Amino acid sequence: MPHCSPLSSARLRWASTLGVALAALVAAWCDRLPAAEQSYAQDERSYAVFDALFLQRNNATVDRPVVVDSTAPNVAVISTGDLQSTIGTGARLLYGNYGEDDIGWEVGYLGVYGMSATREATSAGGSLEASDQVFAAQTGLNNGFSARVTDSSSINSIELNMVFHDYDGGYNRRSGRPWQRCEGYDGGHVDWIGGFRWANLQDEAVLAIPPGSSPQPSTYSVNATSNLFAAQVGTRGRMAFERWAVEGWMKIGVAGTTLSQSQTLYDALSTTPFRQPQSSDAVGMGMIADMNLSAIYRFNDVWGLRVGYNLIWLTGVALAPDQWDFTPSQAGGTGLNGTGSMFLSGANLGLEARW
Repeated sequence: MPHCSPLSSARLRWASTLGVALAALVAAWCDRLPAAEQSYAQDERSYAVFDALFLQRNNATVDRPVVVDSTAPNVAVISTGDLQSTIGTGARLLYGNYGEDDIGWEVGYLGVYGMSATREATSAGGSLEASDQVFAAQTGLNNGFSARVTDSSSINSIELNMVFHDYDGGYNRRSGRPWQRCEGYDGGHVDWIGGFRWANLQDEAVLAIPPGSSPQPSTYSVNATSNLFAAQVGTRGRMAFERWAVEGWMKIGVAGTTLSQSQTLYDALSTTPFRQPQSSDAVGMGMIADMNLSAIYRFNDVWGLRVGYNLIWLTGVALAPDQWDFTPSQAGGTGLNGTGSMFLSGANLGLEARW
């Protein structure tokens, strides 16, 4: 049998005791390490957004007279520049998945409705008429004690995009980016976006003047439709800090457009209209730009409350007030002005889910 001396047994006991002490020391030191080894990283792979929108459109029509007073026919009583829209309400829906290898997709819908503008005028002498005196007499849009001009519009848009996702890794106390060294930083990312977007703008304008004492007004109505088919690119960035996050995006698309307009004249004092219903179509080029900046309060790891601000711009569209043709010709109203633009701005309030 092997023989162990008392000295060897003592050395073994000493080595064992030293090993236990070193293990305890390492464990204690690890407990003292800063939160550098703790990971807050959250790179969710799927996301869904629902925003209620509150947007107001600008008035980018060609500024020209619509209603004048026959006693001063060169002075506009109502012009297209007076048509300031109310705030329209709408919704934005977005769903996406980052997929494998951070190459994913997303699909979205945006709609804004109820953007309307109204302008009214009165005359004690019954001298209100359309801006061309001859046209006004031919169409019954004259001798008015009152006049009313309305304009209402709505927008619908659908987009389908590829998304290239770049996540920064979350909290890192050795990062050269100051925000990544903040405890509680959950992570940030940049998404590069490219895809297709369709937008439809419907715009309707009506000029109404009751001629003389007629209970029914004579009217000049125009409906304009613009469809934009765009190839778009953009970027989206997000930074999350425990309960709070901030997100913003910018997308821009060059679009081919199909435009159309139809118009009708109604004379309250005649059964024979001066001009038959007219319509026209055209194609052209335009642009769609979309920007958003939102702050998010996260209820938990999935749900968050969003509030933010939006800018949306459409160009190369047909606006209904631009299609009024006051020339005293029965062949009028067949042209189409497709150089209009519409700029919308306003707030969003909604929910998001990320998982």
